Amino acid sequence: MKELKTFLFDLDGTLINSADDIAEAVNYTLRQLNRVPLPKEEIVKYVGYGAKKLMKDVLKVEDEELIQKGTQIFREFYLFNPCVYTTPYPYTEELLKVLKENNKKVGVITNKYEEVSKRILDKLGLSKYIDIVVGGDTAGEKKPSAKPVNYALDGLNAKSEESILIGDSEVDIQAGKNANTKTGLVLYGYGKIELAKQLKPDYIFNSFKEILKKLEA
Repeated sequence: MKELKTFLFDLDGTLINSADDIAEAVNYTLRQLNRVPLPKEEIVKYVGYGAKKLMKDVLKVEDEELIQKGTQIFREFYLFNPCVYTTPYPYTEELLKVLKENNKKVGVITNKYEEVSKRILDKLGLSKYIDIVVGGDTAGEKKPSAKPVNYALDGLNAKSEESILIGDSEVDIQAGKNANTKTGLVLYGYGKIELAKQLKPDYIFNSFKEILKKLEA
């Protein structure tokens, strides 16, 4: 992995454990819409595909107007309460620090809105390690499209063959493959691991400590 020059990371379920804050925002939205709140364990199954898809899944409806209303309520609540309980996963800051010390380019590519993603990274003190943040609303398309990955690579003046996209779900692995980067799957997040494994990621990690060991070897 030392030969790689650019490291791109998913956010939720990869760099940060944001399940409690997302569940809080979802259940606030459900209560506003006179719906029954859901357990966090169910909500996290739907994380990683963007707010609108999240709302569609938790509301379990096809009503476009209701989904849109829910998305708006969720977005407004979450924008102002994005990081009450959220924490970085173990070794996140250590890894980002080592990458910067080794002159690697570092980006975040998430299907979450760019503005709220930046707020979270700022609050957790991680922004100083990150060169670019691409949200689900930044590049015109979300992962698994290659578009947000290529947007990040262009912004970093980076080559796909010298880059890796690391995430916890099949959309991350597919996005990396669509953009011709290397891919890494972390096993501790919210994604559908078996689906992601079927896409044959180049690397599989139990924790960021394993990446640190590869970089320090």
